[in-house]
Amino acid sequence: MKYFNNIPEEQETIINLDYFERTLHIYSSRKATIKRLSVKLGTPTKTGLINKSLASASWTIPFGDKKRISIALSRPLLIGQMK
Repeated sequence: MKYFNNIPEEQETIINLDYFERTLHIYSSRKATIKRLSVKLGTPTKTGLINKSLASASWTIPFGDKKRISIALSRPLLIGQMK
C-alpha cells in the first residue's frame, strides 16, 4: 500500500472511548503510526485516501477484546521513537 505523507501540522492520532457502544476508536493520519497499528491490530475498520494513497486509518475495537485494547494503548506503538 502506498502511503500519503501528511505534513507535520496535519498529523494526529485520536483515541476515543465510547462507553455507550463499549468500543475503543483509534484514528490516525500519521504514516508511521498507521503502519505500526496495522501490524499489531490488523486491517483498519476505515481508511481515508488522497490520490489513491492511504492518508488516514481508523480502528474500532470492542471492550471485550482486552488483548487488542492493551496492544493499542501501548505508548511505544502510538508514539514510537519521536525525538
